Amino acid sequence: GSGVSMKTEFATLTATAEGVDIDLEGDLKEHHDRFQDGLMWAKRMKDIGTNFATGDIDEAFKTIREGIDDLIVGNTIYLYLIDELTGK
Repeated sequence: GSGVSMKTEFATLTATAEGVDIDLEGDLKEHHDRFQDGLMWAKRMKDIGTNFATGDIDEAFKTIREGIDDLIVGNTIYLYLIDELTGK
């Protein structure tokens, strides 16, 4: 469809009959993504607290499990503690 597009250093704005789309770029995109992650975790903490307060423990633990799944990303990394004096 037809529309209007405007590109700046940090974003591209496209307006069509279907609506407006904003694509962020560079540092602004990174900051926005981090903000969205923080907002998601804050909402989860609120949901967990609300569920505990109302006695809905199963729902609280469901939210906790979903959060744990989001924390585990990528490959497993192993950490080995080595004494710096003995090398063992």
